[in-house]
Amino acid sequence: MTVDLPVARDIATSFVGAAKAMSAHKRKLPRPHPHADHGALPLLYALEAEPLRVSALADIVHSDVSTVSRQVSALTDGGLVTKICDPQDGRAQLVTLTPDARELVSTLREDRAAWMQNLLTDWSTAEAREFQHLLLKFTASLDAYQGGCTPRAGQPTPLRPTA
Repeated sequence: MTVDLPVARDIATSFVGAAKAMSAHKRKLPRPHPHADHGALPLLYALEAEPLRVSALADIVHSDVSTVSRQVSALTDGGLVTKICDPQDGRAQLVTLTPDARELVSTLREDRAAWMQNLLTDWSTAEAREFQHLLLKFTASLDAYQGGCTPRAGQPTPLRPTA
């Protein structure tokens, strides 16, 4: 089962438009915390479930270790995360949320839910559930994607996933 190329083209165009609209909206938002910019929020959400090594955190948020390490340092300096010894390997450290960060994440989750509810005022609950289902399916496909796009001669590759 393969989606027709014209349909895939329309979805790709719509997706880029939605991503740009989200990015524009995000730029208008105030900084969520004096020591956490919007780029660091995925780290806080990922750490909500359990303490993690920086390398595992980087994998979860689809970033490189050096970037996540810098973000963790800033969050540590701001009192939102702390490092603890890994009970499995005393030489390694885990990053964990402070109580202030847990409160921040909880508040941000509620704010985000209220924002989404306001955004979808003209949607039915059934439409919102279907969108959620399809978005989860799309995300799973994206996570599982191992191929690359084949560029035309002389054209740059529009998408090249990294291993």
